[in-house]
Amino acid sequence: MVRRCDKSFRCVWWLSALVLTLVHGNNLSQQVQERPPCQTGFYCPLGSFTPLPCPKGTYGPAADAVSIESCLKCPPQHYSPRPGLSACLPCSPVAQQPLSGQDTCICMGEGQTFQTSDGLCHCTIGYQPANNGDVCAQKQYDVCSDGKTRSQYGNCMDRYQWSLHCMQQVCQSAEDYRGYDGELGLCVCKEPPGRALCGGLCSRRPATEVELLCRTNGEMELVWSYGHQVRNRSIE
Repeated sequence: MVRRCDKSFRCVWWLSALVLTLVHGNNLSQQVQERPPCQTGFYCPLGSFTPLPCPKGTYGPAADAVSIESCLKCPPQHYSPRPGLSACLPCSPVAQQPLSGQDTCICMGEGQTFQTSDGLCHCTIGYQPANNGDVCAQKQYDVCSDGKTRSQYGNCMDRYQWSLHCMQQVCQSAEDYRGYDGELGLCVCKEPPGRALCGGLCSRRPATEVELLCRTNGEMELVWSYGHQVRNRSIE
């Protein structure tokens, strides 16, 4: 038996809804079948085809996770330096991490910094390895000779070496190079307009203006402004 719609709006609506349900139902079933499995270290929200990595400081041990709640915090003495890890990395014997959910460890020796790429403690600037590399000691610099002066990085340089260093690596351009300070180990560059006299403080602070006004009634008023603030006071 075939149902006749007789151009009824209700019947047309019913047929349209039936067609949409069949079409979307088939597409949804096809999408579920084509959805790739979610690997460890990631979670795949329902309705999304893009796996999302577990954030730094966490790890994803389970496959086919669907929410960020599946990403677990790294336990103490472990770290997760990058997103999408399925397991946390242990801190090296010379580093510690008392907190959970961290992306780095803390080196215990003086002058050391933790490097997440290899999990080792390396010497920072101004320190050098000592005792077979297990300990970092402050560098001992020799006295610069032949008229050379030391830079802030510990290098002895003559006037020509200073000019190359400052013009190529410190000043904004070679034309801005004005010299160097051998005692401080710093380059001297041209200051932008308005900063040469006060090191940039003057250009940042609004100027204070004072004005004496004479009113028509014979009274005088002192007005001073600082930035957007304006104050006045009558003078008798």
